[in-house]
Amino acid sequence: MGSAFNIGKLFGIQFRLHFSWFIIFILVTVFLVNPNFSQWLYWVIGITTSLLLFASVVVHELAHSLVGRANGIPIESITLFIFGGVAQMTKEATRPGAEFKMAAAGPVCSLVIGGLFGLLWLLVPKIPEPIAVMIYWLAVMNGILAAFNLIPGFPLDGGRVFRSLLWHFTGNYRRSSRIATRVGQGIGFLFILGGISIIFLRPFGLSWFDGIWIVFIGWFLQNAASASYRQIRWQEALHSFTLAQAMTPDHPVVPPDTMN
Repeated sequence: MGSAFNIGKLFGIQFRLHFSWFIIFILVTVFLVNPNFSQWLYWVIGITTSLLLFASVVVHELAHSLVGRANGIPIESITLFIFGGVAQMTKEATRPGAEFKMAAAGPVCSLVIGGLFGLLWLLVPKIPEPIAVMIYWLAVMNGILAAFNLIPGFPLDGGRVFRSLLWHFTGNYRRSSRIATRVGQGIGFLFILGGISIIFLRPFGLSWFDGIWIVFIGWFLQNAASASYRQIRWQEALHSFTLAQAMTPDHPVVPPDTMN
């Protein structure tokens, strides 16, 4: 993923920050500050909440990476961007069980983090209102992060869980990958259609901005799934070639007594 810069390492894994991350940082902060733009306390709470959400995404991605590493899947780097994070693996899982564990680790981690914030919000009495709002939204956003990633659209976590289950029951990795990426493309198109419907119909009190955001998410899912599908097709095409086909049998022969 281009337009990203290094921000440090954790557990030997390089973390990178994509420029699109700043968009979600600003949106979350402004959403939490609105309409108290003139009060510095709300700015502090909004920025702190955005940074804690960032930390939650880092923990989510670390859960993927550490579980993947424990199951023989090397992780080279993690890039954080507008929709969360993406890990760069030096090789794919060789067993469906390994992929299932790695894919499920992130959403489970986010659910645990959201649950802890939710319990803190419910059980600790007399929390000052701005801090209570911060804790509440961290619980909600971690829950949303887990739910979004569990959508069975490859390459989201849910799509990888779906592929691992297909792989387990069919025993065919490439066929399972084709099905999972096609489902991912379909889900992306459904998001786009749903977002367009929201823009024009405004159901359930949703705004045109909500519709645009959903279209954007669908566009991202569809493009990511399409890129994954093309990669699988290239792998299949290369897999069908033999070494003899890649070699050139008719080549010039240089006599041993030829001088430079």
